[in-house]
Amino acid sequence: MTKDRCLRSFFDNLATVMTIFKTHLTHQSPIVPTLPKPKDSLRLLHTSDWHLGKLLYNQSRYDEFAKFLDWLIEALTLHQVDILIVAGDIFDTMTPSNRAEYLYHHFLASAFKNHIQHIIIVAGNHDSPTSLQKTKEVLGVLNTHVIGSVSQDKSDELIVLTDDAGIPSAIVMAVPYIRDRDVRSGIDANSIHQKNQLLLEGVADYYQSLANLAKDKQQAVYHTHQKTIPIIATGHLYAAGAAVSSTDDGMRDIQIGTLGQISSQIFDDAIDYVALGHIHAAQKVGQKNHIRYSGSPIAMGFGEIGRHKQVLIVDLPLNKRIPISKSPKNDDLHGENQDNDTISIHSLPVPIFHSLARICGDMAFIASAIDTLKAHDEPIWLEIEYVGDTLITNLKQQIVDLLEGSSIATISIKNKTTYQGSLKSNTPTLNLEELDEMDVFYKRLDKEDLNQDEKNDLIGAYQDLIKEIQETDHKAV
Repeated sequence: MTKDRCLRSFFDNLATVMTIFKTHLTHQSPIVPTLPKPKDSLRLLHTSDWHLGKLLYNQSRYDEFAKFLDWLIEALTLHQVDILIVAGDIFDTMTPSNRAEYLYHHFLASAFKNHIQHIIIVAGNHDSPTSLQKTKEVLGVLNTHVIGSVSQDKSDELIVLTDDAGIPSAIVMAVPYIRDRDVRSGIDANSIHQKNQLLLEGVADYYQSLANLAKDKQQAVYHTHQKTIPIIATGHLYAAGAAVSSTDDGMRDIQIGTLGQISSQIFDDAIDYVALGHIHAAQKVGQKNHIRYSGSPIAMGFGEIGRHKQVLIVDLPLNKRIPISKSPKNDDLHGENQDNDTISIHSLPVPIFHSLARICGDMAFIASAIDTLKAHDEPIWLEIEYVGDTLITNLKQQIVDLLEGSSIATISIKNKTTYQGSLKSNTPTLNLEELDEMDVFYKRLDKEDLNQDEKNDLIGAYQDLIKEIQETDHKAV
């Protein structure tokens, strides 16, 4: 019996049991499609949320990150990509390790050696703007444009890319993660709701001002070269309606200010493609095909098992087909945005570089699932949640015994045993490691005699405080 048939048989036999057995194994990597590059097109690859240096239950993932970056170099070359866009969260913290920074710089050097024409990198909320900006000039020699933070001069975020002959081929609105202070200068709000609304309006105004500059530049290029080049925008934000990948994918659940409820309407109709980061699940925004999250390239937590990871390949026409007169006006160029449906967007699956599995059930189920995983004879990181009715005091040792002789490592064990009679409780024991700062705050609020409006005000104020702490760039002078 093949390994896949063995897995299917296992699930069939236990279909009636309320249990969980999910796998994310290297041999389950999707097949990579063939994507011939269209003639007279500009091809970009959109990725984001690498989170270099991120741990999974204290397990180092540098080998995974290195394999992904090696694969990405091959993909850029194989698919003849002209522009690479990394839409934020290159690193997992604002103080990345030396090894994480080495992987980043080694990748950029390899991309240059492999003749990738242009690389656009914008900072995310996890990145230190100062750290990214300090190598901006050096990386510029490697055809890499780095935007760590917004500038007072918006034209600094407007990048005109050229071909080998020096002729403009695309305009990029390279917008990084926008922090509150970037658009909230001088704002005096009387409530959390009012402040958030003013912040969202500030973000929208920023994008519109930059879009107006991009359209003016596009018009100038047309007059000089008689071609209408595409406009591409980036963003690292939480778009209204976007779906979070899972509860343990490592995304900070602070959905206020510039991170929450940003409408897709802020993106001008003249923009041909919007490359977004921050959300780890790949998806469209506002049902608009040209506004996309690429998602993270590797599973950030066990909750993402079952989600195939990807980067996006986008083909844009080098000369947009727009009806124009001999003396084109802005309205002629940007009236109906009839060109978004001429772009082609393809999902390029990212291979699985390290196997993960999650088991939830009683000991009999856990033992059977582990036997199934052993048949694969490969290193697997495992999360186990015991939910049996029998009290087991040596759960960890029993699991160690079950795994003996295999390459499987259990990096998370959760014992949610229920008790009978007087020991039975409707309130499960909480593990502080499983809670984030907001979970703890919610538990504290529950102990107070407050109405919902009062709770909402306190939650908003606490979220604002946490967000300010997280956004502080400790590497800034």
